[in-house]
Amino acid sequence: MTPARTCTLLADIRIQRGAREDWDRLAPLHYRSHHAGAVSDIFRMVHRAAGGVSPGFVPTASGLIPGRSAQARGAAGQRETLVGVIVYSRSPLSLAARNRATGGRYRVGRGLSAGRLVNEELRIVSRVVIAPNWRGLGLARRLVAETLPRVGTPYVEALAAMGRVHPFFEQAGMTAYVSPAPAGSERLRSALEAVGLGRSARRSAEALEAALETLAPAGRRLAEREIERWARSYLAAKNHRTRRPERRRALDLVARHLDSAPVYYLWRTKSFEPRAGARGDANAGRSARRREKREKGARR
Repeated sequence: MTPARTCTLLADIRIQRGAREDWDRLAPLHYRSHHAGAVSDIFRMVHRAAGGVSPGFVPTASGLIPGRSAQARGAAGQRETLVGVIVYSRSPLSLAARNRATGGRYRVGRGLSAGRLVNEELRIVSRVVIAPNWRGLGLARRLVAETLPRVGTPYVEALAAMGRVHPFFEQAGMTAYVSPAPAGSERLRSALEAVGLGRSARRSAEALEAALETLAPAGRRLAEREIERWARSYLAAKNHRTRRPERRRALDLVARHLDSAPVYYLWRTKSFEPRAGARGDANAGRSARRREKREKGARR
């Protein structure tokens, strides 16, 4: 039997600390916005080829073009090609899926210590991008797996809209938690489908707006009222804004997020054991003080 051959390109892959300019170079290739939150760590994956030319690309306004200008000269005359980038950011203070995964350890509203614990113990993978001509080689999984322990926090989390289709976070060692659909989302879906606005009608803000125009007045009022209700609730959960969103903004939120079911992922370093009673709230401290008062009263 002929032994399996390994890809020699992968042997020359290196992962190292990166900088903002590395993310800026690959950001146009990511499906989400360039803004990655409060960035804490960036790691770059590079291919180093001695003398020759690595498979390179140049991101431009009109697309990608191959060329040497995508490369930089490394040590000892090596050619260095940027293959991928992973960006870690400070985690948001509140995530319902995180509360379920950690038993409410970081639940906001139980005390000021919750925010401190989030900042001390958590980071979130905010962006992972691999250059197009390097995809399909398992490099996203490798980039996540090799950098998780280097972030320096006990926990790292991630949210992936396409987690069920591309489970590379799980393959990298993170635990997946599939969240149930929020009751508010189910309500809006039911209302829209009741007036004839199925999933195809809400594939984009433009499509949803055009579909609303075709409804009878009663159906349109119902749909618009439920859309506004859902959008206000969605924004309040994300950034605590309760003001009524503009119509176009509300339609865009529905089209982008109503039917998405992101998978939540959590990774914990093996050496970390949560302290007993450290649940991200002030209850433990208050309970201890109450016990102390009761004991003093009993002694009297």
